Amino acid sequence: MMLRAALLVGLIAPLVALPALAQTPPPADDLIVSPYPELLKGTLGVEGDLEEDATPRTSVLNDTPALSPWFAWKARIQEATGISFGGSYGVLWQGFSNSRFGEENAVGHKFTFNASKALINAGKPNALTFDIAIEDRRPLGTDFAPLQAGILAGAGLPTAATWGDFNLGITQAYIRQTVAGGRFQYTVGKIFAPNFVDAYPFFDDNRQFLNLAFSTSPTIAVPLRGFGFVGAAYPGAGSLYVKAGMFTANSDDTGSTIGDFFSKNEHFYFVELGQTQFARRPIPIHARGPMDANNIHVTAWYRDPLALRPGLSPLLRPRDKAYGVAFSANRMIGTNYMWFLRGGVGTGGFAKVNVSGGFGYRPSARTADLFGLAAGWSNPDIPDITVPLPVPLPTSLPSQTVGEVFYRLALTPNFAVTPDFQFILNPSLDPRRDTLSVFSLRARLSF
Repeated sequence: MMLRAALLVGLIAPLVALPALAQTPPPADDLIVSPYPELLKGTLGVEGDLEEDATPRTSVLNDTPALSPWFAWKARIQEATGISFGGSYGVLWQGFSNSRFGEENAVGHKFTFNASKALINAGKPNALTFDIAIEDRRPLGTDFAPLQAGILAGAGLPTAATWGDFNLGITQAYIRQTVAGGRFQYTVGKIFAPNFVDAYPFFDDNRQFLNLAFSTSPTIAVPLRGFGFVGAAYPGAGSLYVKAGMFTANSDDTGSTIGDFFSKNEHFYFVELGQTQFARRPIPIHARGPMDANNIHVTAWYRDPLALRPGLSPLLRPRDKAYGVAFSANRMIGTNYMWFLRGGVGTGGFAKVNVSGGFGYRPSARTADLFGLAAGWSNPDIPDITVPLPVPLPTSLPSQTVGEVFYRLALTPNFAVTPDFQFILNPSLDPRRDTLSVFSLRARLSF
């Protein structure tokens, strides 16, 4: 109860101040550059994805950063209408050295279309902006998408965290605003919760690591796509920030969950306290998520119990309340290296305990390329399953260790291929085997 009370205080405080903050005009200097980092903007959010894909990069076939004619045309459309738009198409193949359920290959695709429009105060730091994302994800020629296939193969954590299976629909639709001279930011609507909870620069499996051990913390029972709100505040002139949010615990990839948010007492809450050295500096190339290049933070979270309801999968309900704490630290070494160390403890997620660490490297000569290497350990926390499975799960699940290495090779500034290898020692869901190898090849075209 004390944890839940603390979370609620963290949520209520910035919202109480919101009406007054929204009326405060930004200082004149902030009309040029806001001194505060955009903690609510990352590549899994709409605007962050648009800006990342539109930023000129050097690549194998393009040794001079330049904006392509297509992106230059989109920039002119944005200048004329205020609407920015774009998208991407990705394909991922994963091959497993063995599989508990017999599926040793999985292919999936992702189609994404993003659009953003300032509703009021266009071109100003306090613009009220509406963002929308339309997506389609499904297997291609295989029975399961990579997300499901990795679990079926025996991995205790998904080997492709967001490469799942759902039909075309609206996955994000929200408003966002920065007010009080950059000291407070908020977003409200249907949002992708992992974009905000314990996020860090390497959590985007469209461009970086694939395994859940290195994206969002596997100890956090975070919902995915649903109605909620997030606020981030900078209480002083220093580097401290506070971020808090509340979401419905009932995710729906392409449907509406606003009714669940207001009518059912099943919510997810979090409060994050951190220190950023990113203030008053431009965003570096490595800052892929809503966190920055030099950051340390602690996240406390709580999820209400989930009742058994008709029409919902008995695989996931009923569920007890869940709670936990996670930490994350990442820092640049020079201009081209970044290391990270993350961990957490919790209930109701994929793992009861998780620790991971690694680094990324961006070659100076090809700024669209990226190399990543990481290792992680997790103690699984698998919920009780009340329906029969084709192959019963073991009653005692071992902890597992995973290593992952990838190289994102950008053939052009907007087309990249990424070979990836994961090695899992003692896969938790298949204790009959000592190891599981996962070979992956990802291709992504942005437009």
